[in-house]
Amino acid sequence: MPSNISNNTLFRKRLLKNKGAVFGLVIIALSILLALFAYIIAPDGSPNANRIIPEIANQKPGFTIQLLQLKKGRDIKPVNFINRLVNGKEDVYDHVPLISYTAEKDSLIVMKYVDEGVTQRVAYPLSAVTVKSPPGSLYNIKKQTFWLGTDKFGRDILSRLVVGTRVSLSVGLITVLISLTIGILLGALAGYFKGWIDDIIMWLINVIWSIPTLLLVFAVTLLLGKGFWQVFIAV
Repeated sequence: MPSNISNNTLFRKRLLKNKGAVFGLVIIALSILLALFAYIIAPDGSPNANRIIPEIANQKPGFTIQLLQLKKGRDIKPVNFINRLVNGKEDVYDHVPLISYTAEKDSLIVMKYVDEGVTQRVAYPLSAVTVKSPPGSLYNIKKQTFWLGTDKFGRDILSRLVVGTRVSLSVGLITVLISLTIGILLGALAGYFKGWIDDIIMWLINVIWSIPTLLLVFAVTLLLGKGFWQVFIAV
């Protein structure tokens, strides 16, 4: 027992002295936390951060706009915290980008943002845009900054980057697990039976490794089709 304690202490000391290893460990830990709470952290918490606002497509980092939130015409089922953590939460509102707005009688007149320097005058009934909360808000309008800009569909790049951390970690983890499973199984069979089984397995491995990696990935992808699991297997 004392030797184990001393070995653990020695391991920690050597790890702490290696700044590169500590930095890498911190990055991995932060990435895991980011992946776990991606839909809570991301400004766009919809599934796959897929809130599309075509009018603000291809905006530069730091782009700020006011968004009028309009209740969707269909009911959105509420989700509990666990489901939101795993799959995100579908938007309850449609988002309309606007430059300015004024209230006239029973309508809210907005100058809708269409493109750079292009606006459109649109009227919405006050009953559709008035809210009681949060305190100090009269209309369901929020200001949002897209810190990394938007893509060609008007989606928030920062949110998609945060949610994409899950995909990156999943590809790394699952592909390694698949490789370990296949490798251990084939190695165990070759080592146990030896003889012609060992020869066949070694021949199979040599044939696979003789094929250029990129061509092999293309072949597997074309054979299995598109999708996350297909990517895992191909990699």
